Amino acid sequence: MALSLKGYSSVQELEKWIAALGVVSAPVPRDGVAKALMFFDLYMPTLPTEMALSFLRCIDLSKPVRSVKLLSGEKVIAFRSPTENPLRLFYTRSGGSVHRSGLNPAERSIRTFRVNIEAPALESFTSGAIDTWTPLADGQPTVTAHRAKTEGYMTTGGGLQLIIPNAQSVLHLDRHP
Repeated sequence: MALSLKGYSSVQELEKWIAALGVVSAPVPRDGVAKALMFFDLYMPTLPTEMALSFLRCIDLSKPVRSVKLLSGEKVIAFRSPTENPLRLFYTRSGGSVHRSGLNPAERSIRTFRVNIEAPALESFTSGAIDTWTPLADGQPTVTAHRAKTEGYMTTGGGLQLIIPNAQSVLHLDRHP
């Protein structure tokens, strides 16, 4: 079953994504997947389909997903570890909590950014996930997802998230931790 970022363009192609994600083919999840794929196709056309699947798995598809424009001067935040590049893809709005971000909170601090120029963002809510990308702190519990053959920290979702393509071109790091 070959997937394409253009999977939003037909019912059959969209249903392939829904099946690959293992979500219910209901109006809200279908709309969320379609909007996310359209966003990825328009603003991140070289995103590999496996990465798009991974991003979609971390979105709570029972809630609305939408493409928004961030305005010049607007502030966003991110939760970054000390060794991580602060200008990555995932952000949230001021007031967001690392404990609802779908991230392992270990050694993460808030970084504040200012939007330099109007920029597109995909706005959604996080789902819980097994964070395999953050190094574990001593004594942190892990879980194993046998089907995915992965082990990591079980996170809590529910927070608002923004995917901002080309963040390094549109954001300015406002404050260091």
